[in-house]
Amino acid sequence: MRRRGPLSLPIFLLFTIGAVYPLIFTMNKIAVDAGTPPLAFTFWQTLGAAVLLLIVAAWRRALPRLEARHLKAYFVLGLFGIAAPVALMTWLAPKLPTGILSMVVILSPPITYLIALTLRLERVRALSLIGVLCGVGGILLMAIPTFSLPDPSMVVWFLLALLAPASFALTNNLAALIDPPETPVLTFASGIVTAAAIMLAPVMIGLGETYVVPGPDTAADLAILGAAGVTITMYITFLIIVRAAGPVFFSQFNYVVVVAGLGWGILFFQESHSAYVWAAAALMLAGVALLIHAARRQPETPAEP
Repeated sequence: MRRRGPLSLPIFLLFTIGAVYPLIFTMNKIAVDAGTPPLAFTFWQTLGAAVLLLIVAAWRRALPRLEARHLKAYFVLGLFGIAAPVALMTWLAPKLPTGILSMVVILSPPITYLIALTLRLERVRALSLIGVLCGVGGILLMAIPTFSLPDPSMVVWFLLALLAPASFALTNNLAALIDPPETPVLTFASGIVTAAAIMLAPVMIGLGETYVVPGPDTAADLAILGAAGVTITMYITFLIIVRAAGPVFFSQFNYVVVVAGLGWGILFFQESHSAYVWAAAALMLAGVALLIHAARRQPETPAEP
């Protein structure tokens, strides 16, 4: 896949959203500790993001188009990028240790790369392959010292959990394949997030995790609003990066999130980490650097007349 322009903006956005996105976990903790069911928190942050995006889109006269091709793109990306993996991870949360679930999710970059190769969105390049392997090495280095299933019967849930990063990886690639032509980023993002909120509503109700906003705790409501802001930033950034540099480039965001999360933990909670963790972080950042370098060496798509 040829990139569509200079990489300065995608690189800046990759590190910006990677640094900002971990804050959503803090907001999640605030809301859940105040009594908000986890799936309800996800629904309301998604709905809040959808409403805000639609208001801005209406003001800019860029509301989502309702032709079949556009609706298909909104609902497919909303399903595989938000509704399905979020519902799955919420359902699996009581069945697997939190640390293992976290490590499963960041398998998205190598799966994204494999899917991109299969769909011929990427070619095998030494630098890209080494970059992906560095990221995988970082995951393994961080996970292996503590990776164990308390109960052998959990292996079924663990294998099922692998569907979540596969779903995120599929979304990264589908965004490059089914993006309707000449659709503004604001229009596309508002359509995707709105579709995801529509699909999450029956799941939330069906699992008995209903919650009404505003709720009894102001801090929880503010956390949901803050998470909605992060969600908006996430999907605007996602589409800009995928359009400019491709799905594999964007997928490295997952590694930036892990490293940034370590930094936020030190800054706000005075956390400390072992040499294994810092070596893993270094490998992940090295993988990102190699992917950026590989992307810089790709030719740009010729400008249309």
